[in-house]
Amino acid sequence: MRFFAKVVTALLVACFTTAEADQTKSELGKLFNALRESDNLVEISQIQNKIWSHWYELPGNARPLQSVFDQGVKALQSGQAQDAITQFSQVIDAAPAFAEAWNRRATTYFVLGDFESSLLDIRQTLILEPRHFGALSGLSMIFETTEQYERAIRAEQQLLRLMPNNKLIEKRILRLQEKALKSRI
Repeated sequence: MRFFAKVVTALLVACFTTAEADQTKSELGKLFNALRESDNLVEISQIQNKIWSHWYELPGNARPLQSVFDQGVKALQSGQAQDAITQFSQVIDAAPAFAEAWNRRATTYFVLGDFESSLLDIRQTLILEPRHFGALSGLSMIFETTEQYERAIRAEQQLLRLMPNNKLIEKRILRLQEKALKSRI
């Protein structure tokens, strides 16, 4: 439990910094601005999908690893978690600056219920890309699952900074606040 607390503390420090990762794709800045401005849930989803498509592609110098990453995604989608971890780990070892490999491996660890490993990978994802809404959402889900509702709320508030007009995030924060209140009773 002490290890878990240390990981959580380090993760929150990394997650709530204002530093921006070095972006190799200029389109991302414009997409994040559009995400921040939109108040239409369909449009928000479309913008997120465009961002995901950029995150999904390995940078040019690591492009030969794309097939390994793709195999990891397929393994995760088909429930072969150990195979997915192996594939994502190969990509991480060869291209440690590729945030999405860290994020996908974090997702795989979450599916397996290994929250400590998931938190470590989420931390690295957020160091590389502080605006990674998928990692922040995963962080919130871990905290909710482990009944750390205040921390889940903080992760959702970070998401709300990226998408201030997203009513779904606002509703999720309200639900988490209700859970936090009930847990204190």
